[in-house]
Order: sequence, then structure tokens, then C-alpha cells
Amino acid sequence: MGLTELHNHLYGSISVETLFWLGKNNPNPRWNLFTESYEKEFGKKIDPKNFFEVYDEPNKLGELYYFDKPGPFSQFQAKFNLIIALSTLNEEELIEVSRKTILEHWKEGISYIEYRQMFSPIATREDYVKKLNAICKGLKKGEEESGNKISGRLAISLHRDKLYIDQYEWVKQIQRDDSLVRKYLVGIDFCHIEENFPPKEKIKFFQKVHEDNQIEKETALSILYHVAESFEDKTPHSAIRWVLDAAGSKVHRLGHCIALGVNPEIYLGKKFHEKVSERRDQLKFLMDHYDEIRSFGVIVEKNQLEKEYQALGDRKDNELLEFIGDKNFLEELLIFQDYAISIIEKSDSIVETCPTSNLLIGRIPRLSDHPLKRFARSNLKLTIGADDPGIFKTSLEKEYSLANQLITDEQIKKIQENSINFCSELLVGRK
Repeated sequence: MGLTELHNHLYGSISVETLFWLGKNNPNPRWNLFTESYEKEFGKKIDPKNFFEVYDEPNKLGELYYFDKPGPFSQFQAKFNLIIALSTLNEEELIEVSRKTILEHWKEGISYIEYRQMFSPIATREDYVKKLNAICKGLKKGEEESGNKISGRLAISLHRDKLYIDQYEWVKQIQRDDSLVRKYLVGIDFCHIEENFPPKEKIKFFQKVHEDNQIEKETALSILYHVAESFEDKTPHSAIRWVLDAAGSKVHRLGHCIALGVNPEIYLGKKFHEKVSERRDQLKFLMDHYDEIRSFGVIVEKNQLEKEYQALGDRKDNELLEFIGDKNFLEELLIFQDYAISIIEKSDSIVETCPTSNLLIGRIPRLSDHPLKRFARSNLKLTIGADDPGIFKTSLEKEYSLANQLITDEQIKKIQENSINFCSELLVGRK
């Protein structure tokens, strides 16, 4: 049995050679999607008129494509936008990319993989019908070419704003109408920009998905949710609360969860800003669970929390508050992490950790600070993924090699053996 890969984005997996091929075969690249964001994030103007004269072979294209230095999510997205600009996402391309990618993962020693794919926010229901079918066709072709030595499945990434409501309904109907999609589509995912989209807004939606899963077992979908990966809009304490909110809504797999287990010392002296509304939510949570949290260490007295909460009463929700990573800030973060881990240990949620991605997007300064170190010491259910191995120049095998610098061979073996039990179809009772 080969490795199991549960956190992988389809187009983020493509090699620079495949990206070059996509661009050369696209008569009308959507250059503005890439050039504007790239200039904003990296200060470099890209001239699309002579693009393939300057970047005339894959290695040169890699200069723009690879995300190999720590930076915020916005910089990563600027790199990913090169894929969006050069691809067409038409049916022929989706079939071929899916086929080639799953075969490449089979050659790397993976025997089961779940891909995630997001479509444009302006994509129509008809687009979803065609594109979902195309990806599933490509996965099926790749499986057959491998001699059925790898199984691939798909999770559709819905948009975090209100578009996800209609998109979910489209997906459910497509499953009913298309037997191929019904077989291969096994989950829904929420990725992309996390900031300003708290999971508490989707509690009723998550309930509906769980209810639908019980009614229609054959089309049941897991819920995958990127959380506490990028939190430019709040403190890590609030990011952890978002993890707890997602786990409390019975999200099946939680993506990244950096704030949950990272070494708090990396935030020493750092400034954080969050809205008054976010701080109120955090204070209320601390007061509501005060005794439980206090059992993990000494935090500020409850009456002080109450005073701060009252003092925020008349302030505007969008007003920004500043926090400094001083000694008390870090001590409280460590205590809150221990408390939150203990809660998630008792839940059914699985934590997906992606070492290279976390080091770069999470800007974790040293591998030894990575949350996997603490996660593996706990009773959390864990899986390791490569996330976007094409952009990050990595592979699942490399991710396990990195992980092995943090945790023992025995812990690695346990994660590898357990990961197949966390596949979507098992989590939702489809098999």
C-alpha cells in the first residue's frame, strides 16, 4: 500500500513543465489576473507582449512560479495567479491536467489522493456540470493507465462568500444526474482567503450538509475547511477560536491550523490588529469557558475580562485594536493552545498539516517551531499533505522527510497508517 494524500490542490500540483505547456497552448492568457497582483506584491512589472520570449523555457518560468521564500498569503496568491492566467480550464485541459497529475502522484508512491479544485466566481451551473465531469474523466483515465494502482477523488472548493450556497446546490444536483461525478466527487472545501470569513457564519450551512449526508448517503460530502493558516486580520488567539468553531460544527478535516500549535515565541514583539467585534467574541469565549481554560494555566482574572468586554460596548465593530506579542500575550496563547487541542482531541475532526506550505505562508522561522511537533505529542487525529507541491517544489515524500526532523519514526508510521481512514468516503459513511 502506498502513501495517502488528503490535502492537495489539483492545479497547485502541476509541474513548471506542465504550466509552460498550458501557457504555450493558450491563445488568450488572462494576463491581467497575474501581472497586476505580481507587480503589487513583488514590485516587478511583467510585460505580456513578449512573455514567452523572456520566459522561453520551463526553468525560466520557474522564477515566477515557485513560491520558495516566506511571505503572506497574498504573495502566494500572486504566484498562483500565473496558473489562473495561463490555463483555460476548458474540458479538454481539465481532463489532461487531471490525468497527468494523478499519474505523476502514482509514480511518487501515492496510492490514494484527494484533489481540491475551485472554479471562477462567475462560473455558471452549466460550467460546473462540464468542468466537474471533465476532472472526473481525467482522474478515471489516470487510474486506468496506472493499472488502478492509485485511486483519485475530488473535493470542490466553494467560495467563502455567499456564492457557496448556490454552488453547493448545483453540486448536489450534478451528483444526482452524473454517475461519474457521483463516484469521484467526495467533498466540499473552503480555501483561498481566510480573513474576514469566520466559520461561525456557516454554522447553519454545515448543519444542512450533515443533514443532506444522512438523507442521501450515496452523495454524502465531507466538509474540508482551511482555518488558522493565514490570520492577518486577528490575533492567533482568535484564529484558534475559529478552529474550535469549525470543529464544533463537525467539519471533517481542518486544514493547516497553524495558530493551534505553533511555538508562541515566534510572535514575540509582533503587532496584531483585530476588529472590536472579533475581540468581543474572544472575550465572550474566554468568559464562557473560563474555568476549563484556567485549568491549563493562569490567565487574566475573569472580572478583568468582564471589564474589558463592557468597555468595548459602545465602540464600533470595525474599529481596529492593537495587540503586542509581549510575555503575557505569549503565555496566554500557550495556555489557549493547550486548551483548544484538548477540545479538538475529543472531537471527530482531523487536522491536516502541510510542513513546507506552513513554513512559507505561515512564515514560521524555524522548522522546530512548526505545530506538528506539538500535534504529534497530543491525541489529535493527524494527516500530512503537500498542499500545492507544484508551486512549493515539494512532494508528499519530501513533506514526510521534513516531518521526520520533528517527530519520531513511530509517529510518522502512525500518521501514514491512519491517513487512509480519514478519506472522505469513510468519514461520511459512503464506504
